[in-house]
Amino acid sequence: MLACGDGGSDRVRIADVTADRAASDKHGALDETSLARATGGAAYVVSAVAAPGVIIGRVTGAPARDTMITPTKDVEVCSPFSESVVASTNGGVGNAAVWLVGVASGPRDDAPRRARLTLNGCRLEPRIQRVALGGTLMVNGRDAMMSRLQFTAVGPGERSRATLLFSDVGQIVPTSGPAASPALVRVSDDLHPWIQAWVLVSPHAFAAVTAPDGTFRFDHVPPGKYQLVIWHEYLGVQHTAVRVEPNVQTNVEMAY
Repeated sequence: MLACGDGGSDRVRIADVTADRAASDKHGALDETSLARATGGAAYVVSAVAAPGVIIGRVTGAPARDTMITPTKDVEVCSPFSESVVASTNGGVGNAAVWLVGVASGPRDDAPRRARLTLNGCRLEPRIQRVALGGTLMVNGRDAMMSRLQFTAVGPGERSRATLLFSDVGQIVPTSGPAASPALVRVSDDLHPWIQAWVLVSPHAFAAVTAPDGTFRFDHVPPGKYQLVIWHEYLGVQHTAVRVEPNVQTNVEMAY
């Protein structure tokens, strides 16, 4: 659960990492480490960071077999397809959501304020993405079928954020509901249960979706102690304490 570092900052340290796993309860486990609590209950303040640190991380895990999805409805539109349960390159775990808990100030979040989600071939793309707090999601339906997409904030007391109905090819519907407040939002289709995607809405700049090789990076991190949360839709939740020191690069590796 730890990694060595090299280069990049004035100093590099090995993170003192002990991960707590909750893979079997991947939604409910977000209670104490949820995005809603990521700023410690205070409003995030955009400000310059004196002597900032850097967190460079990688999420690893054993590769999983692809899953064959055989649709049972609207089969004239929905052909069978193979889906990667865990996107992985060189032992990394991609498409994992990562965020810090306990950050009260820092740089402006650069997540897109207008993002796109596309229903095409009976699949939603991208599988998971970041959207800025208060941003708009442009949802594009390209399939000639009826779909009813539900946007639900996951965790204890799951709450609906939006419901969108699609019936026409090329239909585009904007919605601001999913990004109205910080949350991990599940997108599902009431009429096609295999269709799903995820939207990550953070109250601060220190959230990311891992690359296929499992890597992520946070720059301009205020020195301090934080909880680092990693969530994957199939592998579950892990969280660990991370200490960021002034002008120091902290390397973290967490394994499923």
